[in-house]
Order: sequence, then C-alpha cells, then structure tokens
Amino acid sequence: MTPRRGRPAVFTRAAREAFLTAVAAGTHLGDAAAAVGVTGRVPSQHAVNDAEFAAALKDAKAAGRQARNDARPHGEARYNHQGCRCPVCTTAASTARTTRKSRTPEPDTDSPGLTAVPNPESPTSFSLPISSSRATKAAA
Repeated sequence: MTPRRGRPAVFTRAAREAFLTAVAAGTHLGDAAAAVGVTGRVPSQHAVNDAEFAAALKDAKAAGRQARNDARPHGEARYNHQGCRCPVCTTAASTARTTRKSRTPEPDTDSPGLTAVPNPESPTSFSLPISSSRATKAAA
C-alpha cells in the first residue's frame, strides 16, 4: 500500500471510540479529547462533517450527563438543581430551608455605610455634602 499524501489522521476510528466511551462515562468533552490526544475542536469538527459520529456523540453526551447526575450525592443541591424528590433530598432541603428561615441576620458593624441625617433644606432623606463654591454662592 502506498502512503497517502497529506497529514496523517489524528482522530482515528479507535480514538473516536475511546472518546465516545469517555464521554458516555461522564467525562467532560475537553478532558475526553485530551485523553485521546486531540484538542477539543477536533471532535466538534468531526461531528459537523460526519452525521454518524454526530449522532453517536449526541447519545454519548446524554449518557454522560445521566452518569454525572447519578454520581452526585443526594441532598439539598440535588433537590434544588436537579428536581430530585426522593425522601433524602426532600428532608435535606426542608431542614436547610427551616434553618435559613430561623436565623436572624446580624447587622454588619464592620462597614460604616451611610447614615441618614435629616436636613430640612434637602428634599432627600439624608443630607448631601455641598461643595465649597456652591456653599459661598448659597450664603450670598
């Protein structure tokens, strides 16, 4: 067999299968691409040019998303973000919500902030500093 002209193929059939397997296992696309020795752009370009690979990538992404969701622990975050309504998540969310509601916010004493000082000359609820040039005009 005579050697072909041009650059040798980087994303071979074996590399594609390894990439799709890693994605289906829940690995992020960039990490899966790096694991097979290509940049993240290479699989994306192959998906644009190859409809069969695009369909396989779509299925692998769905399987990987499900694998990552299944690996997350049950608790308040899973209740809020993924809609899990199992008893563990429901109890964790109810407990956390009750704890947050029962706490009273502590006043922030470290930052001075603005304090409202009534000023009958000002239409606002606090006094505004008057620059020295305006103060002399107002006095005149």
